[in-house]
Amino acid sequence: MLTFASPTDEAQAAELMQPCLIRVVDNIRKHTETLDWRTDYLEQLRWPGDATPEQRQQVRDLAAQLSEASPDDEKAIRQQLSQLPTPAPGYELRLTQSASEAAAEEPRTATLDVWELCFEVCFDNYQPQQPVSVDPALLDEDGEINWLALDEKAKALVEKAIDRATAAV
Repeated sequence: MLTFASPTDEAQAAELMQPCLIRVVDNIRKHTETLDWRTDYLEQLRWPGDATPEQRQQVRDLAAQLSEASPDDEKAIRQQLSQLPTPAPGYELRLTQSASEAAAEEPRTATLDVWELCFEVCFDNYQPQQPVSVDPALLDEDGEINWLALDEKAKALVEKAIDRATAAV
């Protein structure tokens, strides 16, 4: 989970994260069109580091009960859920290259965490588990989004991440 260096960084990130996600996904599309790899997006749950396997299963079980619950039961279930760790949605990009027809190789796969890419774009020198600050180059002097800088940074980081991931497998 992100920790912000200041309340200003948190407010600026709230404005920048959706444009960062859009630019990252668009640049993934553009870059993977030039590759011989299939792309799939998978939704993942990102659990807080202290969530135990038992708590995770309890959250899954309670969430499954919500759709069938009466209004009174729903209130009780939501109360129970509020006492448990809450996962955040995550998205993984899976790149798959077909096995060579001449060889009996398994298909090669590489994965990237889309949110981590967004964080790298949005934040200055992003390091997981460290307080984050919005990259000042992504905002103009009036505090508005610098779309050109955002697109250039997203493009460079996406290409680097995909090229590194596909070269490593």
